[in-house]
Amino acid sequence: MNLISVKDLGHGEGGKTLFSDITFGIDEGDKIALTGRNGSGKSTLLRLISKLKQADTGSVVHNSELKCAFLDQQPVFSPSDKIADFVLSGNSREINLIREYETITGVIGEDSSYAERLENVMTEIDRLDCWSLEHRIHSILSELGINDLSQRMEELSGGMVKKVSIARTLVTESNLVILDEPTNHLDIETIYWLEKYLKNSGKAVVLVTHDRYFMDSVCSSVMEIENGNLYTYKGNYSLYLQQKADRENARQKAAARTENFLRNEVEWILRGPRARAGKDKKRTARFFDLKNSRPEKQTESDDFSVEGRRLGGKILELENVGKSYGDNRLFSGFSFSFKKGDRIGILGANGSGKTTLLNILVGKIEPDEGTVDTGVNTKIGYYDQLSHDLPGAVKVIDYIKETAEVITLKDGSRLSPNQFLERFLFPKDMIYTEIANLSGGEKKKLYLLKILLENPNFLLFDEPTNDFDIQTLSILEDFLEKFYGCIVVVSHDRFFLDRTTDFLFVLDSAGGISGYSGDVMSYYGKTKAELNEESEKSNQKSSRPSSGKKTVNRQKKGLSFSEKKELETVEEEIIRLEEEKEQLDQYFISSSAGGSDLGDKKIKYDNICSEIEEKYKRWEYLEAEKG
Repeated sequence: MNLISVKDLGHGEGGKTLFSDITFGIDEGDKIALTGRNGSGKSTLLRLISKLKQADTGSVVHNSELKCAFLDQQPVFSPSDKIADFVLSGNSREINLIREYETITGVIGEDSSYAERLENVMTEIDRLDCWSLEHRIHSILSELGINDLSQRMEELSGGMVKKVSIARTLVTESNLVILDEPTNHLDIETIYWLEKYLKNSGKAVVLVTHDRYFMDSVCSSVMEIENGNLYTYKGNYSLYLQQKADRENARQKAAARTENFLRNEVEWILRGPRARAGKDKKRTARFFDLKNSRPEKQTESDDFSVEGRRLGGKILELENVGKSYGDNRLFSGFSFSFKKGDRIGILGANGSGKTTLLNILVGKIEPDEGTVDTGVNTKIGYYDQLSHDLPGAVKVIDYIKETAEVITLKDGSRLSPNQFLERFLFPKDMIYTEIANLSGGEKKKLYLLKILLENPNFLLFDEPTNDFDIQTLSILEDFLEKFYGCIVVVSHDRFFLDRTTDFLFVLDSAGGISGYSGDVMSYYGKTKAELNEESEKSNQKSSRPSSGKKTVNRQKKGLSFSEKKELETVEEEIIRLEEEKEQLDQYFISSSAGGSDLGDKKIKYDNICSEIEEKYKRWEYLEAEKG
């Protein structure tokens, strides 16, 4: 059943056309990811199809059976509202009854006069058979760690506000869920839970996210806004990348043919009026038509690692460091000595002290105990979560020139500030605009560029992925892959962490920090028993009974004979499965894809992808332990 039909939709804001004449539909059970650069209109399109905003042109038609739940990037709530008021704010009779039931049971012990009212509400819940809904609501709240429904919204952290907002969206009676950046401010465990919930849900889903693993797991099609057009790709994020690469390749070949034709036509045009007379008028017109239709050249994302600053023998050393806030001890007895090339991710639940640890590393916060010793040649660049007041009246190009008039790359080549900005996806017409006219994401990107141009040799990032589109993240990842210094990253984006780090600090709720050699996906692929066993062994090796000091251990335990044989077998199985997946990829991309066997092939494809994921988790674990 079709839920939403969009036809010839067009919209612009601030004098800029975001998109025009786009047409698509959303059907029952669809799982759609919407992607595109910052400012392309993704969030706007979500609001248009939800009818929370009116389009300039075109139409959005809702099926009479449509029930839509919408998660905004920035939830709106009254600070004095209780969690129960916010989560159960729907207008259905069933939700109203559950809300009243929760309100009464929250005060029944204090005032017995509520007993008769409670009995009436429960009778009505029985009549409408709402207990299954009540159970589902509490199940979702419990899974998200929301237990005290009397707590006021103003008392919640940013991460908890996001969890409560997600809970409200999921408990709302709906057959379509629209989510704008659902993973922002969530810890990784919650992201895993939400990923599984949406994947197994029978509801249609349309979402905007920069989390590529999330998109790859949940979505079965990708819609991309590019240069005002909308392109649809069947398959998850991995298939989208392959299909987009094929389209770009075809576009480049067509562009090359056009260039060759134009070159020949230019030679002919320049011969003079007599050569263009009479029967050749059509040829002249065709030349100018082609000239006007030449595609814009895409910005290249070559290696633009800036020239390195030498690291000294001592980089940064933590000795028995601890930090508490009141009775809340975040961590204690933590020691670590950074070495050249360390690339470390920090994991932990919201409130576990990840940002605090970064602030101690950079010297913005003093530890309660222990010492931090920074080497004389260590220059730290810190991209934090706080908003930064950039000078609004200054032009983008002048802001960059304050740091560097010429940028020297790692390979010795030199770039002007204009060229550097273009490589980081600042369009030419934006380079000379005032900073005040930039979007929030563009200001964050400009601030990031300034940090990189200051030529640090020790980079700290606190949730950098919240503000950037996937293209910008990919360029930043390329930069960091070639970065010669130390990197420490706090992020909930598993893809970003896996590309930029190879060692993890894991903060637990008991105030401990343990180390794990490997990436995020392999860490979460291990069983809880394995992690507990490894943590216990690590603590036995690294602790000093006399001081209580805990030093993160970098050692790997090595493989047993049977594990070595298993590693060989797993590698062979991965190769075989990847070949099968490649054959199905080509089938889906081909024009002949379809017919009665499409469903069977999709089921087979999903099973192969799941098996590959499991095999890779095991392979990554064995590789990490190989030593």
